[in-house]
Amino acid sequence: MKTAGVLVIGDEVLSGEVRDENGPWLVSTLSGSGTRVSRVVIVGDRLEDVVDELVRMRGAVDAVLVSGGIGPTHDDVTRPAVARALGVPLERHEGAEARIRSWYGERTTEAELTMAMLPRGSRLLRGARTSTLGFVVAGIYVLPGVPSLLRDLVDGSIAEFSGEALHREEVVTALREGEIADDLSRIQSAALDVAIGSYPMPHRDGSWTTRVVVRSPSAERARVIASEVRAAFTRLDAAAREGGIAPAK
Repeated sequence: MKTAGVLVIGDEVLSGEVRDENGPWLVSTLSGSGTRVSRVVIVGDRLEDVVDELVRMRGAVDAVLVSGGIGPTHDDVTRPAVARALGVPLERHEGAEARIRSWYGERTTEAELTMAMLPRGSRLLRGARTSTLGFVVAGIYVLPGVPSLLRDLVDGSIAEFSGEALHREEVVTALREGEIADDLSRIQSAALDVAIGSYPMPHRDGSWTTRVVVRSPSAERARVIASEVRAAFTRLDAAAREGGIAPAK
């Protein structure tokens, strides 16, 4: 399974001016396509911070998806940051320039043409529906920050992230996390090939349930471990009705 990191860039996100939609959407889309997202990071429009995160992520994952910072203004630092992280120069990309000129025609400005200055070796990405600009180089996928444009490029490139998606089983219980923690730890320690997550969920009536999600590359393995989780919860429920919590076995 391919692994990925998501890097969201923008002072506007960190200041609360804009709510990040791209990070959660990328996580959901990549996970559903068979790519495991191992980290999501948000940084501001500071060149050194972007470079540091790119270097860190490239050492930990197969692909890095970057959102934002590829426009023509002073705070768009993604292109030079990628070039610096890779140790390559920025060069005028003929395909990118042609795409930009197709948008603006004779009104194209020099500032807009700076968007065609890409790290050496870059390959343009193609959107599923539009001619928006994005590129990939050395496993770094650079995407616009506008959600509709980012989604269009990912839709057009999703085959590059396709693989066997993790199989998923879900168990919901009225037991608290503190009541199920020991059993979940026991089950997880004996099934390190499976990911088990526990998520408390509040409800409008003031009650809570706990949602336990089991993920595995094997559908059968996910079902087996989910069955163990259900059995543990059944035992805990029975013990609670009898006035005590049974010890894990």
